Amino acid sequence: MFYPLKFDHKYIEKVWGGKKLSKYRDDMPEKQIGESWDVSAQKKAVSVVKNGKLAGKSLSELAEMYPVQIMGEEFEDKTFPLLLKIIDTQEQLSIQVHPDKRYAAKFEGEASKNEGWYIIDAAEDAYLIIGTKDCTESEFKKAVQNKEINKYVNKVKVEKGDVFFIKAGLLHAIGPGILMAEIQETSDTTYRIFDYDRGRELHLAKAMDVINFKLQTKKRKGLKVCAKDYDYTYYCLTEELALDIIDLKDILHAEGDRKRFYILTAVKGEGFISWEGGELEITESESVLIPAYAQEYKIEGDLKLMRSYVPDFEKQKEEIIDIIT
Repeated sequence: MFYPLKFDHKYIEKVWGGKKLSKYRDDMPEKQIGESWDVSAQKKAVSVVKNGKLAGKSLSELAEMYPVQIMGEEFEDKTFPLLLKIIDTQEQLSIQVHPDKRYAAKFEGEASKNEGWYIIDAAEDAYLIIGTKDCTESEFKKAVQNKEINKYVNKVKVEKGDVFFIKAGLLHAIGPGILMAEIQETSDTTYRIFDYDRGRELHLAKAMDVINFKLQTKKRKGLKVCAKDYDYTYYCLTEELALDIIDLKDILHAEGDRKRFYILTAVKGEGFISWEGGELEITESESVLIPAYAQEYKIEGDLKLMRSYVPDFEKQKEEIIDIIT
């Protein structure tokens, strides 16, 4: 019964929304779209299945009805834990921060919001803002109030194929001219620190509570493992989420993990996922959910896939150590 699932696109209008995604999609509305929520059980925009016998069911319904079969044997509740977005920027986002697990639970009733980013496309001068520099907490707060924040933030130039991990507590912003795949915990809590006078609500007090001024991050280098049918690169591994990349060389045969689900996002190229009784086309920027109890399937085509999931953290650490020792 369980097979690879494709969902409708939930488009979110943003003041900073861009135009890059329209090159990949033919269902874009005539609005300033900044985000497409493509695998989501967050109440703001819940994904609905497009294909097969489960078409019309929402991801929240499936997680409630079939928690083990959809999410896996290692999940104890019926809340789908991850959210996959495609983000398209024409202007810079607000400079912001997300709370950690303790703070988010206490003040927002939500999960923390760690994020993994894969840059699908980027303008020549594209950049991210990641972390602070050369300032104390009081100097930073004064700079925000005086609209001089730019002198205390790190700008990082980016290009296609770059991967970053944005830990809760890390100050960040996405610059203009970027199309990215973002995997995050199921949470919609963002504390805006500076928004370039766009008139939206700011959350400076809460942001100052949760910013970790010691946190920094660089482009992830990854650990690449070569196999016969594909190259596999480990990029991000935390208790909350993992992000890896699969470069397909030939047909990849697989089946459900039973212990966990996977989200596959085409970050380059196009191809097909097929199983007994069904087939899906997957093109650049599109995502497919592989349920834990999915039947045997195969993937073929000229594809680079981002693979997102909630790992068995300790077990996977041991597997990676075995690779390099």
